[in-house]
Amino acid sequence: MDENGSVRGVILAGGMDGAGGMDGARDVDGARDVDGAGDVGWDACPGLLLPLANRPLVEWILEAYARAGIRETLIAAGRDTGEIASACGDGSRWDMTLTYRVCQGGPIGQGLIEQDLWECVREMAAFTKNAPFLVTPGPLMLESEEYGRLIHAYRESHPCGIRAGRRIGNPQIFADGAAGVYLMTPRIYDDLDNHESGSVSPASLFDSALDELAARGGNVLNRDLDHPPFTVGSPEAYLDSNERLLASVGASGDASGGGEAELPEIMDDNFSSPNLVLRPPAVVDASAELERCRIGPGVCIGPGVRIGHGAAIEHSVIMKDADIGDGASISHAVIGRNAGIENRAVIHGRPDRVRVVRSR
Repeated sequence: MDENGSVRGVILAGGMDGAGGMDGARDVDGARDVDGAGDVGWDACPGLLLPLANRPLVEWILEAYARAGIRETLIAAGRDTGEIASACGDGSRWDMTLTYRVCQGGPIGQGLIEQDLWECVREMAAFTKNAPFLVTPGPLMLESEEYGRLIHAYRESHPCGIRAGRRIGNPQIFADGAAGVYLMTPRIYDDLDNHESGSVSPASLFDSALDELAARGGNVLNRDLDHPPFTVGSPEAYLDSNERLLASVGASGDASGGGEAELPEIMDDNFSSPNLVLRPPAVVDASAELERCRIGPGVCIGPGVRIGHGAAIEHSVIMKDADIGDGASISHAVIGRNAGIENRAVIHGRPDRVRVVRSR
């Protein structure tokens, strides 16, 4: 513990260029087909700023940190650090102090080059100093209450480290090849300094160092989560996470930042079709402009979005300032920031193959 007994927070998105940073998708009728395997780049929006239930992922993480009692957090990202800093500010809205550092390197899925990985570790050490720290590497998030449980488990047993994730099969193997979230003590830095491996990401480096600590008799706790983390690493995982989060917070209105979201007024027109049909769970930003259309279930409509007359949208995310034409039909799709969808366009994906129109 540090002098006041607090745990510090770290959010890592080192080298992430958008949601993965590779533009390897293929245009099909104005949409992008993405294979959804692993951390491929699938949108130009920074991963930490991708909206879940209409709020950026990083805001959900910071809110969860704050509820767990964390008052100082380091956000270490790549060239998107400035955009993330503009969105989060100094952290005062969470009663927290935020520090920003730029970690260079390749996209998350490709890993960091060794020099940049160790630079990232040095930045963390300078920030956390003698305090235990809770670190979220990559574009993922646990359920809010899990962060408090991790800190409670640490204070009860004072282990060298804790890693929390969703295990499958072998109890020593975590799903998706990574533990998820870590709570560690400054002791880990000694092991990291002496650690020689082919690790190319903070998560793999932490895992290897904790494994070595455990092999030498150190007290390392592995927490098996009841629910998988929320993640934006692929379009399929992103939509699944969005719908799970919508289902868990939609009834309380927390997805709108507190209180029940106010629906925008339906725009005046001369059509005689039925009024707006909204099927929950769905969240619509109050600044969106909707004509008579059908929205939901499993839909988020971001700020500044325009939805044309007769459009039908389900199981999709429509990001900030997108324009959806009259009569468009959208299902299992992500429509990026400032994207435009033509009148009567049909963009239909599947849960296992989500359609993406990239942010502009």
